Amino acid sequence: MSENHRVIVGGELVRYTAEMRIKLLMTFAITLLLVGCGASAPVKTTLSALSEVQKDFDGRQVIVSGILRTFDTPRHYWIENDALDRVAVEGTINFAPLVSQTVTVRGMFRYDSEAGRRIEVDELITLE
Repeated sequence: MSENHRVIVGGELVRYTAEMRIKLLMTFAITLLLVGCGASAPVKTTLSALSEVQKDFDGRQVIVSGILRTFDTPRHYWIENDALDRVAVEGTINFAPLVSQTVTVRGMFRYDSEAGRRIEVDELITLE
């Protein structure tokens, strides 16, 4: 014989059987797992890895270091390593005074076969 528990929900008496309680607990546990899977922690990686397996990183938060470079026409910025693996950097940060410095950036990596690789920078730290 199943044990019933009584709970008042919205002013009405509701009886929960053991089976119903198990289903509610499972639903609650799954919800917690799904919420916990939302925003993932940034992945620390290298420019070489971003160049080699760019599709695997698309849409992920990354942390990566390189030397900040620029070009005037049109004005744009990127970070690169000694092997000249490059990723464009974009965002509201004023990159100009940091050109030629080694920096670490954290942000959303994006890859598009036509537009290339870029990071939408949330945070930039100079290493020099």
